[in-house]
Amino acid sequence: MSKFDAKREELLSEVRDILTSAEALFDEKSKASADDLKKLKANLNSRFEQAKAYFSELQEETTENAKQVAKQADALVQDNPYKAITVAGVIGLLLGLLVSKR
Repeated sequence: MSKFDAKREELLSEVRDILTSAEALFDEKSKASADDLKKLKANLNSRFEQAKAYFSELQEETTENAKQVAKQADALVQDNPYKAITVAGVIGLLLGLLVSKR
């Protein structure tokens, strides 16, 4: 599993935990005292902040990976311009054929 997939699963797990905590907060609202509700709310807020941090980290990594891929593609095109033009032309031709048949 890649780092991206692992972080995505970690984020999804955290979101599921937050939703479970939110359900508990709503279920216990009528039964719990004010102090218990404050504790549940603080716990929920803490988990929400943690999930935001995970999301931010995942977003930064994804952005960085996209930039690296773009730089690699740029370098590849600059090193092999004729191959890049040929590949782009073939892809354009194939897409044109597919679109024209519809």
